[in-house]
Amino acid sequence: MKIYLFTDTFYDTNGTSTFIEDIARMSQLHNINLKVFFSNQKTPSSFYKNVTSVKKIAKFKMPFYPQFSLIFPSYFQIKKLLREEKPDIIHISTPGPLGFCAQRAAKKLAIPIVGTYHTNHPSYIYENTHSKFLENISKRVLINFYKDFSLVFTRSKENKKLMINDIKIDSSKIKKIPIGINLQKFNNINHGKYLIEKYKIKEKVKFLYVGRLTDEKNIKFLIDTWNELIEEKRLDAALIMVGAGKYLNYPLKNAYYFGEMQKEELLSVYTISDVFLFPSITDTLGQVVIEAQISGLPAIVSNIGGPKEIIKKEPKSGIVKKIDKEKWKKAITKLYEKKQFRKKLSKASKKKKHRYDILKSFEYFIDIHQKVLTKDKV
Repeated sequence: MKIYLFTDTFYDTNGTSTFIEDIARMSQLHNINLKVFFSNQKTPSSFYKNVTSVKKIAKFKMPFYPQFSLIFPSYFQIKKLLREEKPDIIHISTPGPLGFCAQRAAKKLAIPIVGTYHTNHPSYIYENTHSKFLENISKRVLINFYKDFSLVFTRSKENKKLMINDIKIDSSKIKKIPIGINLQKFNNINHGKYLIEKYKIKEKVKFLYVGRLTDEKNIKFLIDTWNELIEEKRLDAALIMVGAGKYLNYPLKNAYYFGEMQKEELLSVYTISDVFLFPSITDTLGQVVIEAQISGLPAIVSNIGGPKEIIKKEPKSGIVKKIDKEKWKKAITKLYEKKQFRKKLSKASKKKKHRYDILKSFEYFIDIHQKVLTKDKV
């Protein structure tokens, strides 16, 4: 079986890219004939022998979201590639320009198409524009995009509801991949004490956020809540912000902006932190929440979206809160004041590590592709 996977993001610092990298790595290790084609401008590690960049013909800043660019590949190159190399099945991970080109070419050549719905794009658009009109247009575009897919993967139950209700994907065509990440990268992590010295962090308890500093991640809510809490309680606490976006270096009390970090260095940040904060209401999974939990950090997350599934599987290891400032202040204060409680939650979080082995995800991913291909040939 020859699988060709197309993605508009690769080697980026986001959950979609991390998952695809893990699948590409596992395919090499297990001799699975899977190739990844990407269109962004990152240069992947030389480790990946099954990853190829496609030719770009145009690039534009994304409307309403200048942090990202729309990179347009050559449709004719994609079609020629598929016609000559004859993959058995196409996997499309992103409904971006490359995803649309691959979908169109695969349909023309009658190649079975499957995909993964990683990102709640309509919610992203609404949070950044506050336009219901644009949100509804994006839903209609996605409905048309996914209608001919043989199957679409999801990584959380919460996301499956969105796929059925908003994108109108038949529930029989949706499969949930077991949650998994590369656990090996947590084996030899350099402690981040040097970061404390570099940024002159003096506060006793360190809270951490990792992700884009943008509206769809609900960052303004976190900033306002934190500023009010520090003003009211005078906590000896720091908030470390890792990521880039419109709120980078926004006025924030007792805060340290680290900006974007390389993945290896990011793991070191977890070692100096005590609690993870993730207020996003648009994430379909929350890869960084898994990383934080494996690193032993209690997490406060929203009760909207995929991250709550990671937390509620082990109620003692996390806190789920509504998007309510007073409730978040109370939750943050409790974890700040009760050191033994933090330690208890930390131990419970680390115990979940075995659940997240990427091998389970990978085996399921490949098995379902094989079943789709067998079914289509019957």
